[in-house]
Amino acid sequence: MSFKMTTTTWIAIAAMFPGLLFFMYALGGVVLLLTIGTLILTLVSLPVLLLTGKRRRAGQLLTALGIYLAAYFVIATGITMAGAVNKPSLPIGKEICAEWWCFAVDKVDAAATSSETSYTIYWHLSSSDKHMTRHFPGHGLELYMFDERGRKFALPENANPDPLDITVSAGESMRQSITFRVPVDAHELYLTAKYRPFTFQSMLPGELSLVPHRNGKMIRIL
Repeated sequence: MSFKMTTTTWIAIAAMFPGLLFFMYALGGVVLLLTIGTLILTLVSLPVLLLTGKRRRAGQLLTALGIYLAAYFVIATGITMAGAVNKPSLPIGKEICAEWWCFAVDKVDAAATSSETSYTIYWHLSSSDKHMTRHFPGHGLELYMFDERGRKFALPENANPDPLDITVSAGESMRQSITFRVPVDAHELYLTAKYRPFTFQSMLPGELSLVPHRNGKMIRIL
């Protein structure tokens, strides 16, 4: 079931790479759905090809899939790392918007003890769609804080793990609050969000990364 890589094959791969980069950047969700569909189709086709004696065709199909998946993961990692570096740090009260949605921290209350400070963050999520009720894709999206040393501060265990998994009426806003407990030696604090591993959105370009990278800044709290 061996498959020899020819010069023509390498040229085709090189030509595919910039096109894949463009479509992943512009249509990440569509590309991911097509990738999942291709993976399923390949896994179904391979046993059929092997059982019918088409071992060379099976090898070609498996090699092509491996090359494509390698390219997908490399490009997705690059997009994610570039986005993390360029992600803005917005002040309290400034909205960050994408598609139909705008999110902002309205105010922050702090209560300090000798060892930690509790930050209660009051936020809103607004829908700009004036005609339809919409559900924000917040299931699996973790809100957390981190400091200047990269230490991560998650929500307490008894808190709602998916505070952004909400439905907003047409043109309306949802307002809620969340509380984090942070050591008193944190001098800079940022609020950000990231999809948990193995969710659909975590596989999207801009979320998926094979390389550890620093947290992307979103809203500066302190």
